[in-house]
Amino acid sequence: MSRLDPVSLDDYQLGEPIGSGAMARVFDAVHRKTKKGVAIKLLDGTSRGSRELRERMAREALVMASLQSPHVSKLFGYGWEGEQPFLVLEKLEGETLADMLRRDKRLPPARLVDWVEQLLVGLRDCHRANVIHRDVKPANIFLVKREGAAEPVVKLIDFGVARLAEIASAGVSLTSTHHLIGSVGYMAPEQLEYAKGVAPTADLYAVGVVIFRCLTGRLPFVGASFEALTKQKTEATAPLLSSLPGMVPNDLLDELVGRALMRDPAARFASASDMLQEWWRVAAALDRDTILPEIDVVFDEDEWTGTIANSLAKTAAGPTSTNRSEERRVGKE
Repeated sequence: MSRLDPVSLDDYQLGEPIGSGAMARVFDAVHRKTKKGVAIKLLDGTSRGSRELRERMAREALVMASLQSPHVSKLFGYGWEGEQPFLVLEKLEGETLADMLRRDKRLPPARLVDWVEQLLVGLRDCHRANVIHRDVKPANIFLVKREGAAEPVVKLIDFGVARLAEIASAGVSLTSTHHLIGSVGYMAPEQLEYAKGVAPTADLYAVGVVIFRCLTGRLPFVGASFEALTKQKTEATAPLLSSLPGMVPNDLLDELVGRALMRDPAARFASASDMLQEWWRVAAALDRDTILPEIDVVFDEDEWTGTIANSLAKTAAGPTSTNRSEERRVGKE
């Protein structure tokens, strides 16, 4: 595992915020001496009082320090400002896959071929370093602009809920057994039941959902409530890609996505390398000139995740008359 040298926040000139998540904000920043542009991740104001979240950010630094991959965002440094941890990260120019999907709704197969390959290479490198990302989704897949290149480089970002296998095997946990980790729409069935016990195959399940979402404009499972969605994920079989509107039948693609979305982790691909090998077979058989017809897509990842979280919180608090409107909203996705 790589060693992290401590850094001081005073070494950096912070600029404007360039991103935010559930617990932290990311700022544009410049190293005062070298003038190198970086990104600084800090806990937001509401999270700073949480010991669990401070420890989670410290774990994120530990996880990222162990990774070396051209398809994983880089960590340059880690430090503490008083009692608050911060990360010094690679500054990425471009947009997330989620940003692109909100604009373009869904993507033709030709655009996905290289991107999925790079995503699987990034996960292969993570898993070889015994790191499970646990939150693979379009918002955590960054399309990095390259000067003079038409196509971006794909990088996995946000390892805030990632887990080192050696930490998991030691029984160390910063979340309770029943605390969901990740975004519900992309989570493997076993994550819904036992969040801290997942294997690398949970990341491969999420890749299957990403492919499904990009090509069809929807998630493989939708539900009128958190319970209904959980029931589908744990009991139903995902629909074939070719059964959805506008999809051109492709047996190899159906087989790959169907295997990634198997309920039983043991029935999925054994590793990211195995899935990558099969993706190459699929890519060779894809008609890259296929143009998908326009369809009406109702999808917003943040709204989906937030609505499910609200539904879960309301369920825990007991039934109310307002739950029905929330359920109808979830059911539209």
